Amino acid sequence: MSVLVGERTIGMRLLHRQPVLALDGTAGELADILFDDERWLVRYLVIDDLGPMPRRAVLVQPAQVEGFDGAMQLRPRRDDLKKYPGLDEDRPVYLQYDMHGIPCPADPHLRSAEIVLGFALRIQGKPAGRLRDIEIDVARWTVSALVADSGIWLPAKRRAVDPRQVRAIDWIARTIDLA
Repeated sequence: MSVLVGERTIGMRLLHRQPVLALDGTAGELADILFDDERWLVRYLVIDDLGPMPRRAVLVQPAQVEGFDGAMQLRPRRDDLKKYPGLDEDRPVYLQYDMHGIPCPADPHLRSAEIVLGFALRIQGKPAGRLRDIEIDVARWTVSALVADSGIWLPAKRRAVDPRQVRAIDWIARTIDLA
């Protein structure tokens, strides 16, 4: 995967668990991408430091990405990444509920790409397939398309869906309603 930022879109499935390099060596791997489901902007890359227990998931803003050449290359050094916020400091929707289902105050539009992959797609309440992938425009760090698989039980035809067609994402029901 040799891509310079600004060249093209990349699917989340291709990026997931790719190695991440800091200026001075290996920083971990890409665990997730967090995006805003209103503006369809990538807010954070979640980097798993792959350290000994306890492992840490670090939130890195997309502006810190230098490029891709077999691995995602970041501008900061490894020691700098230790100062970056952890996943608990800006929780996506799936982490905003405690064990009793009570929501914690946080951004209701911050979504995890890893979690929404596989959600059922619906159009006017009727099944329309599953979310197979999320295409990321690495030049602007936006969600450029949702890749829908029209199969309900088995893989079928795939098509790109403009994210602006999304009317609602229901984390509990694991569904995405499209216009």
